[in-house]
Amino acid sequence: MRADYDAANNTANEILLKAKSIKGFPFSIKEVVKEFSEIEFTTYSELEALGGNASMIIGSNDGALLESCGRHILFYNDRMPSERIAFTFAHELGHLELHHDMKTLTELREAHDELFAPLYEKYEKEASVFAAQLVMPVQVVRELAKRGCKITTAFLSEHFGVSNQCAQVRISNLGYQKKSEYDDLILGKFKGFIDRVAKRTSSFSDEYERELEMERIRQSW
Repeated sequence: MRADYDAANNTANEILLKAKSIKGFPFSIKEVVKEFSEIEFTTYSELEALGGNASMIIGSNDGALLESCGRHILFYNDRMPSERIAFTFAHELGHLELHHDMKTLTELREAHDELFAPLYEKYEKEASVFAAQLVMPVQVVRELAKRGCKITTAFLSEHFGVSNQCAQVRISNLGYQKKSEYDDLILGKFKGFIDRVAKRTSSFSDEYERELEMERIRQSW
């Protein structure tokens, strides 16, 4: 099954533009989840207080979004670093926003159906692309690069609050994401953040215009 990366990126772009809780980077992913869903949060520590191993019960070391009686509950490992927890929140929100049929996926897994693995891989790839675009928009990263910033894992971790692993994935796929109708809108919304991180360097045309202005002033003397 082929993952729909365009849909994942576009959905993240729409949230970036709509979200009142996103004004710059890094931002509170938990607030975004609350703004766009009715997801409830439960930590692994809370779950383990009731008995048992949370990772074994949930089936993940990081977390998972489960549906029960019409409620969506996001179980997450509160012992993980904050950057990893934030990405988990974004990833699980991606499953919801991309309308992934997690109930069917669970049923396929429990039935040991051969369709489980390809569908699971598709959903996971799409949710991860959504999460990466949400927490570290490619449009903003590219603009920072144009302004002379050296895009390294350390730079992205510092300014976007992401893990080194997440930053490395973003660096590796910077050249693959297509231009879209959202690009200018996203750059406009986050212009303040971009300006704070990297002042635009003077271009040749800027210098030429200034020189023409100085010449006009000299001619007026």
